[in-house]
Amino acid sequence: MLNNIVQNHLDFIVFICALLAERFLPLVSWYHPNHILSAIFSAISQRIYKKTDTKQYHYLAASMASTLILSTVLIIVVLLLQFAFYPELLSGLILYLCLENSSLNKKAIRIARLVKKNQKSTARELLKPLVAREVNALSSPGIIKAIMESVILRTARHYFVVIFIFLVLGPVAALAYRLITLIQQAWRSDIAPNSSFLMPLKLVLFIVEYIPIRLLALTIASLKASKKSMHYIKHYGRHFYQTNTGWLLSVCSASLGVQLGGPAIYNTQRFNKMRVGVERLPNADDVPQLLNTLNQTRFFWLLIIISVEIIKAVLVFKFV
Repeated sequence: MLNNIVQNHLDFIVFICALLAERFLPLVSWYHPNHILSAIFSAISQRIYKKTDTKQYHYLAASMASTLILSTVLIIVVLLLQFAFYPELLSGLILYLCLENSSLNKKAIRIARLVKKNQKSTARELLKPLVAREVNALSSPGIIKAIMESVILRTARHYFVVIFIFLVLGPVAALAYRLITLIQQAWRSDIAPNSSFLMPLKLVLFIVEYIPIRLLALTIASLKASKKSMHYIKHYGRHFYQTNTGWLLSVCSASLGVQLGGPAIYNTQRFNKMRVGVERLPNADDVPQLLNTLNQTRFFWLLIIISVEIIKAVLVFKFV
């Protein structure tokens, strides 16, 4: 009977194992496959991107390059899944490699501790690989604000949205989404965020993330300061330069009672992004509170997923 239970729910068991592995056995960034892929994607952008080219060429070059990358990797993965003896195990491995949360949280805590000890130069060096903006001139509140925004957006994209797509559309779709985020992240390191070269990827990510990001934001709002969060979404989120990002920053700003957003420098160019909230600037003690809020949201989502799986199992058992 135990074998039948395991066989019937192997995909869900593998899903839970992937979450636990990411939590307790995260891969170190320097030998993670994402590190190698990011270097390859960055080299590709350097070969095909020229600032002086027309917008139409940028759209075409970015679309063709990203399509070629995705099709090459996904064809190989689909073939492996077709011929794998246990495709569920391979799907779990794909999910494990796509998730990124534990290592980011550890880095955020370390940066907060360094800022608290007034070791700002070391904190900036640790922050630099985690953000696309320039960090050399950031003050202590600026460092904390940058790492908090990075944690919010990366956790949303590299954890919650990945899980949502994996459960709804499957491992191949989750891998495709994660590859797109890696391509955009690699290209943004040398290209201004308002470049037309990045527009095709931005549009795809906006459409894909539209529902899961809003579900995540509403979950955070329901757990913390819901009335204030909804006010911030209406006042700031809907008018932010990217509404998906605006929703997340709005609910997190409301729940923590701190100011997020604001001007940032990318590739020596200043971008006057909207400030979210009118409260105080964040400090090092706000980072653990943010991680606690995100952990509560993660636990809430996990309970929902487990409850749905139990209901499905009961219904199947009842009708069988």
